Amino acid sequence: MIKKFLSVAAIGCAFWACDRGSATSPTAPATNKPTAIPVDYSLGRAMNAALGRGINLGNSWDSDGSDDSGWSNPIRDTDFAIIKAAGFNSVRIPVRWQNGSDYSTHTVDPNRLAGVLEDIRLAIANGLTVVVNFHHYTDLNCAGGANGCPFVPAEYQAEKAHFLGMWAQVAAAMGEFQDNQVVLEILNEPVIPNAERVDQLMNDAYKVIRAAAPGKTIMFEAYHAAKFADLTMLHLPQDGNIIFSGHYYEPYTYSHQGHGYNCIGDDALITTATEDMKYYVGLAYKLYPDINGFDQIPMNMGEFGVAGGDPAFCQGTPPSNSGKAYWTKKAAQAAIENGMSFHYWGFGYTGGFDAYEPNAEKWHPGFPQALIF
Repeated sequence: MIKKFLSVAAIGCAFWACDRGSATSPTAPATNKPTAIPVDYSLGRAMNAALGRGINLGNSWDSDGSDDSGWSNPIRDTDFAIIKAAGFNSVRIPVRWQNGSDYSTHTVDPNRLAGVLEDIRLAIANGLTVVVNFHHYTDLNCAGGANGCPFVPAEYQAEKAHFLGMWAQVAAAMGEFQDNQVVLEILNEPVIPNAERVDQLMNDAYKVIRAAAPGKTIMFEAYHAAKFADLTMLHLPQDGNIIFSGHYYEPYTYSHQGHGYNCIGDDALITTATEDMKYYVGLAYKLYPDINGFDQIPMNMGEFGVAGGDPAFCQGTPPSNSGKAYWTKKAAQAAIENGMSFHYWGFGYTGGFDAYEPNAEKWHPGFPQALIF
């Protein structure tokens, strides 16, 4: 493991921007009585089932570089066959589309687009469904007032226009693929500290994407860096071909040791995933029920994992490989039991969250069994 991966920018959730200290699920149970107009989510449910059990190809196209090798973790052609052979159904490909983009035309770097499209083709050729998103869009979040940046309305509107323009191009380019092969995820972990602003941004982007990709499934995330419980902050469209995605690293004192938290190993091991996922589904059913009377908006756990097993990331005792696998399996089981698809963070070199060691061509202890069971 090279030292570059100590960069906090290389982990799944930017910890300086996440509301890590707050609980993601209240103690009170969600009511079973829906309060919204039911929607036929059959298209979204079918696509969510196709996603099934997935894994992130992170720290690649989302890295800060001109291609997918900016953090020395490029996606290899052979990765897709390895992932498929392990039993996964899908991959999530995070992309920093704004790198190299043209602000005058609101278009993405043509070489970046070509590279991502080639990886999507490889994934599909190996029988994997794909989620592709806008990832690490720091300029948009900053313009929206995140990370200590001042909120300047004109600057935010300019950055937002660029975001929407790029999405129009990217969504149109995804027309190369069948509607049941690719999911379009609007924006990874929005951290703009204004719920209404995030809600409007998501819905405006949805309209642009839907116009360019009328049959594709669109994936939403919420306020506070994709907290499941902040589904209450969104006003989702009455569109049956959407999925709501949340990220889950609770508790951060265990999952993010060495990334802003002390390394005390398995002394911090605790999991409440079973109770948490049940609560999230109950909340979704109340807000976004399906017309069939017992389902709700399809849900995805888009990121989860533990930065364990590698002492390079800890000045102290790191989580054990067995503890990491245990926590991961409990989260994956909770997702599956509640009808969610999931994408583990991540496959290759992802700041200690790694499930696979590319240089040794082997899965880390406990993987992929923690995810494929």
